[in-house]
Amino acid sequence: MKIIIQFCSTILILLAGCGLDERSKVNKPVSSGGDPVGQLEVAHWVKGKPVDISKGVNVVEFWATWCPPCRTSIPHLTKTQLKYKDRGVNIVGITNEALDTVEPFVNRMGKKMEYSVAVDNDRSTSNEFMGRYDVGGIPHAFVVKDGKVVWHGHPMSGLDNAIENALK
Repeated sequence: MKIIIQFCSTILILLAGCGLDERSKVNKPVSSGGDPVGQLEVAHWVKGKPVDISKGVNVVEFWATWCPPCRTSIPHLTKTQLKYKDRGVNIVGITNEALDTVEPFVNRMGKKMEYSVAVDNDRSTSNEFMGRYDVGGIPHAFVVKDGKVVWHGHPMSGLDNAIENALK
């Protein structure tokens, strides 16, 4: 019985720490013109080429290898990237984890994770996006159009509509 209680407690802590924070469930457009953000501050590009978010429509998604909801959203993000790639949309997954944790995970995922992946530079990008909007849980995505955040929310809820709206 004690093991079951410990197991359930651990699961609840993991879920609360990565995807069940009430603030992370909010899917919302941002002010009419969007909120300007800086460039991505990346320590290492694990997969894909560097992305310039000052032009076009881009999705910046925050995730972690240890987060079950983040791992669940990876196939959806891959499908979304493939769907919008010809229209110039780039998806970038940003994590605060160490390169020696992220790189093997991304390599194991192979074609299942078919979008750019980067390691944040000392949480600079995370602070710029997550901190600005007081987001406390991952996964969390931001749609950026011409350098301005126009939407943010859970990548499995409303992302495609937000991308479509940004492409108009």
